Amino acid sequence: MSSPLVIIQARDTSTRLPSKINADICGMSMLAHVVMRASRIAPVIVAKPSDQEDENDVLSRYARVARANPEVDPVIRVTGDCPLLDSGLALGLLDRYSAGSIDILGTSPSFDGLDVEIFSRTALRTADMFAQSRRDREHVTPWMKRHLLYEEIQLRGPALRWSVDTEDGLEFVRSVFQACEHCRRGVPHHTNSATSIGGYDRSPVWDLHQLDEPSNRGGLVECTAYDILMSRTQETPYVSK
Repeated sequence: MSSPLVIIQARDTSTRLPSKINADICGMSMLAHVVMRASRIAPVIVAKPSDQEDENDVLSRYARVARANPEVDPVIRVTGDCPLLDSGLALGLLDRYSAGSIDILGTSPSFDGLDVEIFSRTALRTADMFAQSRRDREHVTPWMKRHLLYEEIQLRGPALRWSVDTEDGLEFVRSVFQACEHCRRGVPHHTNSATSIGGYDRSPVWDLHQLDEPSNRGGLVECTAYDILMSRTQETPYVSK
């Protein structure tokens, strides 16, 4: 591995929640929160579609950024609507990727908003050459997962939805940030803490047999926002759909 790079895919033309990446969350845009957290993982580039690009062909966008940065390998994929991205989890994934010989590593997709995917520039170039379907090109990694060596890290607990797709999701995140200083500052391992939003025991949400927690990646801290989730959902988790 030479030089990892986080590429954050983002666009201003979201349909369900227009311009959501620019929405204010405690004095910062949602995208600024994602950039702040992602910058603790590796250098960051925000990739928006150019005027000449199909905004739904996100795979081409990633390939363009990789070509402009020939020293980059691997690429870390993050989306701009995940203001609760956990840099501690992402760094653990990066350690796991670096220790293996796989083409792509990612979290289980049901944990929408905590998902991070790491893949080699060769895997990206190959997918850009051969992926044809609209879904494969919009979601970047499905072709890689079907055709290349892929490892998926399963997370523990309920599949809570952490990404912001609707106005209700945005208000939920705002409430969390207002209630919890650690969430506002993006403390590593915090939104994955068992005592945080949706936590059910005192272990991280990843399986430690799959992914060892590096000692230098921070530690678990209690989140005061847990009650926000319970009161907003009447004890029904804010679940991925």
